Amino acid sequence: MESTGGVYTFLSDGKEGVCGFYLISSPDEIIEIEFIDFEVDCESGGLVAVVDGWELNGNFFPSESDHHLSMKERYHTLCGKEVPKRIYLASQNAALIQNYIPVPGEGFTVRVKYLPNPQPCNVLSMFQEGVYTMKNYGEKRNCSFSAIYPEKVRFLSIDVGSTGLNKERELEFGVSDQCESQKGGDDYVEILGGNSFALSSLNRFKISCGLQSSADKHSEIVGCQHTVIRMVSSGQFYNTITFLYTPPSNDEFAMADPNKCMN
Repeated sequence: MESTGGVYTFLSDGKEGVCGFYLISSPDEIIEIEFIDFEVDCESGGLVAVVDGWELNGNFFPSESDHHLSMKERYHTLCGKEVPKRIYLASQNAALIQNYIPVPGEGFTVRVKYLPNPQPCNVLSMFQEGVYTMKNYGEKRNCSFSAIYPEKVRFLSIDVGSTGLNKERELEFGVSDQCESQKGGDDYVEILGGNSFALSSLNRFKISCGLQSSADKHSEIVGCQHTVIRMVSSGQFYNTITFLYTPPSNDEFAMADPNKCMN
């Protein structure tokens, strides 16, 4: 895994197996990948794949349902002796270069740059603790913050499904867990947990919507390998959520229900 830009070279030692070069940057950056040298023999079965996001065990981050591009547009396979002319740009702060290169000495060189992203949506966390604010910028889109760790999550402030694009709309204060059927749009934020990237395999630990500027009294313990804070937006509201995430203590982790991580 690499979190700094630069020039990187991979040369095969001829051993069988698929390798992955995982790239991650700050939440407010996106990743640019440019090949500057390339030799991967197609006839021997060699292949390089550039992924907009990360892949683990056949599942992808961001999930297909939470990304504006199709998987066909996010997954590009390459082989041959010509340097690809295309410059690949990830949609978020995570990208992946997978490769299977069976011929010793063959490989590729890439230049990796991290570029500013003024309106981040999907984010993969480099750290196990911190404070993060997620916004939809008034757009109809689903955004998620993913940490590949067990986490203790506490909402510090929430404005989801409350502040409408029509400024004359009267604000209603308070937080509810009855969000998906509320009049005016299915806007909510949820805490999910599981042991894979697949959205369908994650279980919901909490759902909230409404307006509250003070922190929740209680934190949610997600004792799973993958913790997700996901915000669903209809495009009718300016949604924002600020939350604190920290590693659970040993006692808190021991009290977490392992069945909630299974699906």
